[in-house]
Amino acid sequence: MNKGISEDAQIHISIAFLIKAMVAVGIVVGSWYQAQMKFANIETKLEDLHDKVIVLTASVEGMEQEHIQELETAKVQLEEENKSLMQRLGLKRP
Repeated sequence: MNKGISEDAQIHISIAFLIKAMVAVGIVVGSWYQAQMKFANIETKLEDLHDKVIVLTASVEGMEQEHIQELETAKVQLEEENKSLMQRLGLKRP
């Protein structure tokens, strides 16, 4: 009594159900596409931000090196001035 699917079997689907199913599939596909586009947009923005962070980091490192050089130069100048003043006071010999 077990009947299999025969070549003569027919399927009856209402047009309204078919249209609703197509709309549902369209909504799912559209939503997926929008999500993919948003992810791509976010990825692009993240890459741009990453590039900007790299540039800013390099800029800050350069500024730090310049500041260190300025401080070292000021230190040498202060040491020379201190030495000169101590020599004038007679506390240190030339």
